Amino acid sequence: MVRKNLKKLVCAAIAALAVMGCPRAGAAIVTEIYEFVPDQSTVIVYSRTGPHTFYVEGQFQLTIDYDTSTASFNWVVTSDIWGDSVGDIFYMTELEGTVVSESQIEFLSESTNPTFPGRDILLVFTFIDDAVYLTSSTFYPRYAMDAPFYALNAVAVPEPATLFMLTLGGMIVRRRYY
Repeated sequence: MVRKNLKKLVCAAIAALAVMGCPRAGAAIVTEIYEFVPDQSTVIVYSRTGPHTFYVEGQFQLTIDYDTSTASFNWVVTSDIWGDSVGDIFYMTELEGTVVSESQIEFLSESTNPTFPGRDILLVFTFIDDAVYLTSSTFYPRYAMDAPFYALNAVAVPEPATLFMLTLGGMIVRRRYY
């Protein structure tokens, strides 16, 4: 009896992990929370006083609509960089992204955009395995020489719900045998 229940539990856990581990496969709209990996996520601020490196901690929620090939940030919560969050610096929640391929999304705002006048923003998402690599930069026109230039190089992973499911499953199996 215990073996049948264990077998059912393992099969259910494998099915749940397969669905959670492959959110982009076959789904029209996917919304997922990602967490920045702090020791691999930085923003470099280039200003008149030289470059300054800040490590990024926090989370963001990304929605991808594969039917319309668009993507957007629902919210971004990160550590502050000179009083602004990464979401504020790169206007992440205001940008509309384009799904370029199954593994890449680009967010682009040009300086002619009335929402962000005078600033070009390019944010590129690249999905590799279970991580997403974010690279971004802001560009100002030549007349804004005093404005800082920002560069984002970050790695984010899906929120650790998968780890929670594995731990919970292990606790249930352990409880039945001991």
